[in-house]
Amino acid sequence: MNIQHFMVRHGEQQHITESYVSSPPALTITDECGDLWCLGFKGGRVSGGEFAYSVLRNGVDTGEMANRIERRAGRVRIFTAEGWKRWTGRTFV
Repeated sequence: MNIQHFMVRHGEQQHITESYVSSPPALTITDECGDLWCLGFKGGRVSGGEFAYSVLRNGVDTGEMANRIERRAGRVRIFTAEGWKRWTGRTFV
């Protein structure tokens, strides 16, 4: 995987992303734990003609493919071919 500088956390985060933000259009999302979320470069087509990309947390692939990452009401969630999944702190369900 091609990891870019913006995909990984560099020291302690001093900010948290707003209470509602979506990637895209945001490049990255930072949660309350200081984790940095973004879409990676590994991708493929999913239902409805939309593309999905690997979901990265601190530059590490979570094993999920999604076309959107959102932070809403303090929770990180992704939109996948199976619908919405939320981050539990260890995995997406």
